[in-house]
This record gives sequence, C-alpha cells and structure tokens, in this order.
Amino acid sequence: MKKLLLIFFSSGLAFSIAAQPNKDVEVTRNYDPTVMDAQKIWYEPTVTADSSNVRDAFSYSIFPKSSPGNFGLAPISSAKIIDGENSLPGLGYIRAGIGYQISPLFDFYISNKNTQSVLVGFYANHRSFFGKTKLEGRQHSKKVKSDFMNNDLGIFSKFFLDGSTVTLNVDYSRRDLHLYGFDPDIISVYSPLDNDKRAMNLFNGNVIWKSDRDAGEVFYSFGASYQLFNARDKHNDIKTATMKENAFALSGMLGADLDDETQSVSIAGRAALYNRNKELDTVGNNILLSALPSWVYNDDYLSVKLGVQYLLDNYNKTTKHRIYPAVSASYKIHDYFTPSIEIKGETEVNNFRKLAMENNYISFGNIAEDSLVFYPNPTFKNTNHKIIGMFSIKGDIESFSYNVFTSYSKLEYLPLYANNTATIIHPYYTYNYDYKEFGIWYAKGYKINIGAELSYNDDDFSVYAKAVYNKYNLKMVDNTKIEHAWHKPAFEGNFNLRYKISYDLVLTADFRALLKRYAVDNNLWSLLSSTFEPDLIVSRKLKDVFDLSLGAEYLVTNRFSVFGNLSNVLNQKYDIYSRYQVPGFIASVGLTYRF
Repeated sequence: MKKLLLIFFSSGLAFSIAAQPNKDVEVTRNYDPTVMDAQKIWYEPTVTADSSNVRDAFSYSIFPKSSPGNFGLAPISSAKIIDGENSLPGLGYIRAGIGYQISPLFDFYISNKNTQSVLVGFYANHRSFFGKTKLEGRQHSKKVKSDFMNNDLGIFSKFFLDGSTVTLNVDYSRRDLHLYGFDPDIISVYSPLDNDKRAMNLFNGNVIWKSDRDAGEVFYSFGASYQLFNARDKHNDIKTATMKENAFALSGMLGADLDDETQSVSIAGRAALYNRNKELDTVGNNILLSALPSWVYNDDYLSVKLGVQYLLDNYNKTTKHRIYPAVSASYKIHDYFTPSIEIKGETEVNNFRKLAMENNYISFGNIAEDSLVFYPNPTFKNTNHKIIGMFSIKGDIESFSYNVFTSYSKLEYLPLYANNTATIIHPYYTYNYDYKEFGIWYAKGYKINIGAELSYNDDDFSVYAKAVYNKYNLKMVDNTKIEHAWHKPAFEGNFNLRYKISYDLVLTADFRALLKRYAVDNNLWSLLSSTFEPDLIVSRKLKDVFDLSLGAEYLVTNRFSVFGNLSNVLNQKYDIYSRYQVPGFIASVGLTYRF
C-alpha cells in the first residue's frame, strides 16, 4: 500500500486529448495514475463490489485530459526508465507548460522520503484555457468564448501502524467555466451572453483505517468522509441562487478468517446523508443505509463469494427497502484462462456533486428578476440496478493480458441529460427557448454491453486496447419509449501506446473513438394544456469522435526534462455534450524539474 500511494502521487502531468470522455472500467493493464486523477477520487465507501463496467459513469469535460509524465521518480520500481547508477530524486517535482490558444498548466508535488512509519505530501495543479470556439450554425460565424480554469490543492498522508494503516486526505477543487453552448440558428428568448459563467467548488476530507490483510485472522476497514460542494452561475440581468450540498458518509467492514484460511466471513455496512439547500431542492435530504454479510472461499484455483445486501433509500419522505444478491465465482483453469461470473444489484447515488461534475452544464434553477424560472430545479433520484449479471474470461500469457466480458443490467432512474432547447406554444405567441444548460430526465429499462481488452507490457514498450458495444432499451419512467440513450455511445474504443525509444526519450499515443451518440434536439411544451408532449421529442445524431493525441518527453538530466503534446491531432470539432464543441487542436510544451 505504501508503494501504491507513492506511485499514485508521483507521476508528472502533461496535456493530452482535449475533451475526452472518461468512464471507469476494469482493466488488465498496469495503472499509471497521476496527481490529476487524485482529485477525482471521492471517498464514498460502498459495501458493493465494483460494477463499473456496467455503470453509466461517463464524464465529459472540456478540460484536456491529463496524461502522466513518462519519467517516474525513484524509488518507483514500476517506472524503470533510468538504468544503472542513474536515479531520479524522490521528494517532488515542479512542472509548467503552455499550449496553443493560451492553455497554461502548472503542477507542484512534494512529499517526505518513503519511510517505514509515515508518508505525507502536498500537491497543487492548475489547468486553464483562454480561447474561443466556433459552434454549429449556418447564421453564426463569430466564435464564442469557451474559457475554463481548474485549480486543485491537496494534502495527503498515510500512517503505517503495527498491523494497520491510516489514510487521511484533505483537498479542495475549484472549477470556473463559461456556459457557451447554444444553437445560433434558433431565435432565443434567453440570448447567449459572453459573461455567462459558472463556478463550482468542492471541499473533500476523508479518513480510512484499514488492517493489513495478513496481520491476523481478524481484518477490518473503517472510513468516514465529508464533502461540501456548491455551484453558482453569473448572468447579465439574472438573479441566481447557489446550490449547496453537504455529504456525510460512514462505512465499516469487519471479517475473520476461518480455520483453514481458505474461507472467511465478513459484514460490511454504510450510512450516507446528502443534504441540499431547500432554496433549490425542496426535498433537501437523501439518506442511504446498507448492510452486506458475506462468505468467501479462496484457494489456488477457485474463488466463490455468497452474500446478500440490504439497502434503505429514503428520499422525498419516501422510504424504499431493497434486497440485492451478491454472488460471484471464478475458476482458474490456467494462467491464460480464468472464467468468472457475478450476479448482484446495487443502488447508485445520483447526488448533485456527481451529476454536476459529470456534466458541468446541468441546470440547477436560474431565476430571472420577474421570478420566471427558466428551467426547473433538478430532481435527484438514485439509479436502482435491480439485477446485474456479468460474465468474463481473463488471462495472462507472458507479457500479454486479456479480458473478454459481457454484462446485463436491469435498471430504473437512469439519468439522461437533455439540452434545454424547447418550443413553448402560447395561445397568442410561440417562444423558442435555447438554453445553455441541461435538464435531467430519468429512464428505465436495461443495458447490455459486450467488450474486450488487451494489453502488452514490458520495460520499453506497452500497449492497451479496448472496445465495447453498448445496447440500451429504455423508456421514460412514465413508460414513454425513447429511441436513444442520450449522450451515451453505442460503441467506444481506446488505444494507448507508450514506447521508450532510448534511455532518455519516450513517445506516447492515445486514441479514443465514440460512435452513434444522440442528443435531444427539441421538445414541445404547450401552455394551452400545460402538458409535455413527449411524442414531439426530436433527437439528433452527434458527430462521431475520433480523437488522437501524441506526446513526447526527453530527459535532459536526472532532474530536468522537456515535454510536448499534440492534442486532438485530427482537429475534430465534436460535441462533448449537445451544443458544446471542443476547441479543436491544441499543441503544448513544457518543462519538468524534479528535486
């Protein structure tokens, strides 16, 4: 764990693919984390096993993806860049760079030496873009301001006790961006303004106390976390309120090995409270309580888990009780052939912080001076994965690893983002509204995905490839059938390559493909009947994404290196969300100094 934490916070950063959607997946390649990744991990302990390969956890952002520096810091054994007597210093680094269209970056990291008792460190990073983006529209030729700024600060620590470890992290993140997306071909009541801005702040603190798994027959893990998240818009002539959310979570797991040490029993529990200001969310609170007792058998070939999860979900004065299975099994026929199966269910929390960080442009109740609400406040409903079934075959063949998988998930209250473009019919006039923000619509149905992953790793060359096909069958919660799962691709593919050409030069390439994405282009609201007409929903196909990024880093000395990146090499102007196009090609260069 000590080495893992050091690896996590010691990789450098550089610019890579602009506006790349991210999705958490189970991978077989070696994980190469970055400080930028650190601020994305929010400690909300859960009692369920990972099911990220069936979750719809797409995270679109105009922020260029942060890719790790290619030269690690000693004593990281997994980053064998320097041979012989050469070694990199291990206290920290400073990295700075600048990109085309004014896109500065800055990173700072420092920690104490890798000691036997404690690891303490601090990191800070900055990403920003000051430029303009041309949007779609036959009548609109002027580019719109699409600036953003992201700043992160964090303190991390890990204390190595006798038989256990304590992890304590405190971090702060601020994101400033422009609400620049709109359709210039639609006459808008709410005109696009250059100074439409949004600021989001997140304070996060967590502590985890965990036993070493081999320290004795009894093992445990206890965690506590607190998050404060708020967001506020600034428009001309529009009063806005700040949406605030407090989140508290307590979790615990206690287990024991049985006599033969191949079996163990455990019970895990979690309590979470999400509180929002009633000015924008009249419901205010969402409470979740869960418990999961389980029995596990492990030997050299067979692994079996049997458990059942109870969950209480309280929201809007309604309490729902759910029982989920938690069953899994795998059998290692050979190193290169291990089939596994898992059947379970879970409740996925859709709180304000999660949705706003996933889609930076969601609406949370902007109020005009005449008290007309442009768009209603979002309703936060948790996604219920009633049943999840997964089957996979994994294996390792020398330096190759592969994973072939398929999954099925029956769900309800899946959040979909609908661009707030609407036609409102009044007895005496018709309004065409074209908002820059997104509403949240909930769907139910099922999802099937089929995919494969392949990786190859050695000291000089590594490659990772993944392809996934997603099939959705959804309808709205009122049983109105919808044709597409908006903004979710039917096919997604990744390809990542790293090649150490020589002792001091490393090249990288990253490619992302997203195909068959759709968005809500228009819907009708009639003031004659005050009813929504779902049959008049119009969907439009978003441009397919083929995003290529190239990078290089040259080690001048053990302490000093230079790097360069070409992001979105194909200069694609695709939408991250409907009406929000990426800036296009960005070239960046920078320097890294290690101390």
